[in-house]
Amino acid sequence: MNKKKRIIFFGTPEFSLAPLKTLYLGGYQIVGIYTQEPKKKSRGLKIKKTPVHEWAESQLLPVFYPDKLNSKNLKLFKELRPDIAILFAYGKIIPQSWLDIPLFGFINIHASLLPKWRGAAPIQRAIENNDKKTGITIMKMNDKLDEGPILNSKELKINSLTNGKNLTELISQDSCSVLFNTLDNYLKGNLIPLEQDSSNSSYAHKIDKNECEINWHEDSLTIERKIRAFYPRPTMWFRFQGKRFKVLSAHTLDINGDPGLILDSKKLTIACGKGSICINEIQAEGKNPMKSEAFILGNNNFLSGTNLIA
Repeated sequence: MNKKKRIIFFGTPEFSLAPLKTLYLGGYQIVGIYTQEPKKKSRGLKIKKTPVHEWAESQLLPVFYPDKLNSKNLKLFKELRPDIAILFAYGKIIPQSWLDIPLFGFINIHASLLPKWRGAAPIQRAIENNDKKTGITIMKMNDKLDEGPILNSKELKINSLTNGKNLTELISQDSCSVLFNTLDNYLKGNLIPLEQDSSNSSYAHKIDKNECEINWHEDSLTIERKIRAFYPRPTMWFRFQGKRFKVLSAHTLDINGDPGLILDSKKLTIACGKGSICINEIQAEGKNPMKSEAFILGNNNFLSGTNLIA
């Protein structure tokens, strides 16, 4: 029976928990879970385990968190005798020596419609690029980054309300049924992997912290898409009078003005290179998120006619 196959799961964030739980509750034999090593938190006073690590321990499942996927740790991986390994947002490159061990190889859940948006930040780049659709791809892994043959995929729509948070949640949940159906058919030998057409590929570069500072000279549509794409992490922000302010949500207006100029302090409307944005929710440095109306009541330095650009 396929559910007797020995599965090892590789994953790290909350994002990757839903399909792992689906496999577990679906009766598959999970013989090991790999995740990233615990990190120091709160200025080194506490060690924080990954969400996958914590859940695995709560279910009394064997969990491994090697700092390197080297030959020493490969020996233990071999001893687990995996039939197949499933990876979702693990965060480390899998060496070929590891890829060769499971009988059915490694399969990866990727948060885009491959070959579009290979790489580290496919969810954010799809929103930022104003794509109208994205999706989930189940692929067989090879030694190249997100270039393995495709086993299955599912298309998802992107609209003007889509942000990094709700799209991440949607992909996490929808990946459960896609993986479950794909895995069963793959292990039965009913799927023929389809090679990717690399001529249609694009790369989702890791988000650099320098991208997150708002450039008021960009047009309002570009800035608004970035605000949605990078929410809730790493979040777009601007600096004013020596303090940093995160912009959590905003909408665009056709009103023009000098870039960075506060056009309406009551509605927190800021001019961009073309058009303007009206900030809906904002978070001052060291403070809780606030709706702009409440924020303005306690921040009377945001006056109409003031320019945020130093």
